[in-house]
Amino acid sequence: MWVCFKRVMLALLWPRHQSHAAAHAWFEKSGQHAWATNTLTQLGVLHLLTHPAVTQGAVSAPTALAVLSEATSHAGHEFWPLDREILAGLKPLAARVRGHQQWTDALLLWQAMERDGFLVTFDSGVKELAAGELRDHLWLLKSR
Repeated sequence: MWVCFKRVMLALLWPRHQSHAAAHAWFEKSGQHAWATNTLTQLGVLHLLTHPAVTQGAVSAPTALAVLSEATSHAGHEFWPLDREILAGLKPLAARVRGHQQWTDALLLWQAMERDGFLVTFDSGVKELAAGELRDHLWLLKSR
């Protein structure tokens, strides 16, 4: 099972995204049969879809919800609820976090490990976070 980081999911859903082709190549080859999102990835995608600087135009909230709804109705999609306290899962990773933007990465990586899945991302900075036992739960895509 693959859990998509919001940027990979945005690249899948937004045809004008610079990594759209790379995201689709991964999805067609590996991801489409079993992929997951959680509340954070879904909310992140909604945020990015409605951000005019990201989408080069205004996408309405109803349109963003419709795009997300269509994506998550895909047969291979599974929703992973954040149903546990995050402190215990993030504590072992805290020493590896290199800035405020890595907390979401850390949470998604922990959730992928807990569910024996993979975090799929374009962000090479996550490699440091995924050192040791978590390395086997990270799938790094090249953006082009």
